[in-house]
Amino acid sequence: MTMKLSQFVWVSALLLTVLCLVCEAAETEQLKFEEMLKHPEEHWYDLTMLGMKIGYLHIYLEKTEYQGEEMIRSRTDMVMQFKGFGNNMKIEMNRIEYSDSNFMPRYFVLTSNESGEKKVEGKIKDNVAYMKTTLNGQTTESEIVVPEGTISDTVAVNYLLSKDQMKIGEKLNYHTFSFDLLQSIKTELSVVDEASLTYQSEEKQVYILAQKLDIMGGINSRLWVTRDGTMYKSAIDMMGLTMVATKTDREKALDAVEEVDLVLSTRIIPTGKKPKQGTSRFVGSVQLSKGNLNEAIMTNSSQKLKLNSERSGTLSIEIPEVEDENCVDLPVKDPEFQTFLSATAFIEAAHPEVRAKAMEILDGEVNSWRASKKLCKWVYKSITEKKLTGGFNSSLKTLESLSGDCTEHTVLLIAMARSVGIPARICSGLVFSKDAFYYHFWPEVYVGTWVQMDPTLGQNIADANHIQLQGSILESGTMVEFTEGVFRTLNQLEIDIVE
Repeated sequence: MTMKLSQFVWVSALLLTVLCLVCEAAETEQLKFEEMLKHPEEHWYDLTMLGMKIGYLHIYLEKTEYQGEEMIRSRTDMVMQFKGFGNNMKIEMNRIEYSDSNFMPRYFVLTSNESGEKKVEGKIKDNVAYMKTTLNGQTTESEIVVPEGTISDTVAVNYLLSKDQMKIGEKLNYHTFSFDLLQSIKTELSVVDEASLTYQSEEKQVYILAQKLDIMGGINSRLWVTRDGTMYKSAIDMMGLTMVATKTDREKALDAVEEVDLVLSTRIIPTGKKPKQGTSRFVGSVQLSKGNLNEAIMTNSSQKLKLNSERSGTLSIEIPEVEDENCVDLPVKDPEFQTFLSATAFIEAAHPEVRAKAMEILDGEVNSWRASKKLCKWVYKSITEKKLTGGFNSSLKTLESLSGDCTEHTVLLIAMARSVGIPARICSGLVFSKDAFYYHFWPEVYVGTWVQMDPTLGQNIADANHIQLQGSILESGTMVEFTEGVFRTLNQLEIDIVE
């Protein structure tokens, strides 16, 4: 019943590749594109979290041509393995990218198993990124405007070197395009210190760079780089956890990983009273060790936050009753809610198999709330293999497999609800179960008013032990927006339950 912490680690590791994907270059005061990659380069990195090895990165770079222009071609392979509630999860990603002589990204292909079989292909032309996302055989297209002067996220350090700014105190501000998050990100890269480190018994003099990505409240990282542009170490701070990549050789990179149970390592054990399952009221004191509490916890019609300071306050949750006769009939036609009837990459609401199954379950029911309860009951009972998975499976994949955790329960219910005219959207946050709060996904449906449900737990109305951190928006093709609450609260939030 945990939210995809694997997706959180996935995003973090992908951001980490932004730091590791740099090209070894000639030792000159002014790095030129034509001086880069006189020979193909290959780098291997250990990936560690909580001080234990969880996988590796493999990077291969070379000069090549793309559509008649000389380009830098980079290939990245990433493999991570860890546990969640004792279940083994393995995440694999491959990315190929081409960047031009101005460090501008031009074309990329990303494949992964983090959401079943996923492929993202894109190109950037005239400051517009055109992207196709294929998930389990279904393709969606999107495009976004890319700011002028945006550079590839794989050559940021080379960009710094090209400006002859590898000096303590130097700072660059620019946009990088993240192929993994499918968006342009404001970035600051500065040189903060010099140091030495040991690599294969040899001392290396390195510059320490600080990088800040203006996303999810600010993601900070450190890079250890030699003057020739070679990355020996990088670390990304993720609100209490740190993902580290350390340069090594192929043999060591492919060594066995250690057992890291990410779910148990990131749960929040509250103090005070123990919540009761199914309760309609929750009151607790909440406190963040870092950041802004008002930006970490949502306020909505049933969830209220009274701040004592920027980092502390009282959270109260009151679950309303829902009467069938007060709810609208299907389909909901109010234009205000039409956004949440659309199909997206993960929620295939327009697919005939999804709609056919939903119509079969409803069996002629037209009352939106009674229909929602029928769908919720069916999803809860039909997903019999309730296991933690490595990424977000789509609604269609979940309908076919009838397996998965809270994210699969959520996308399937939302897809079926939308297919019959019930607006629905994702909630992400925390839920109390047995001994602690765990990160979690659950759906919300509009039946004349918004009502949160939880098919993972078999609750027609999600109880007051659900603390919403993100939601109320249409999901993107990456769903990365729903991990922001994790970044803001992971190992930083304390909860003391009053009632």
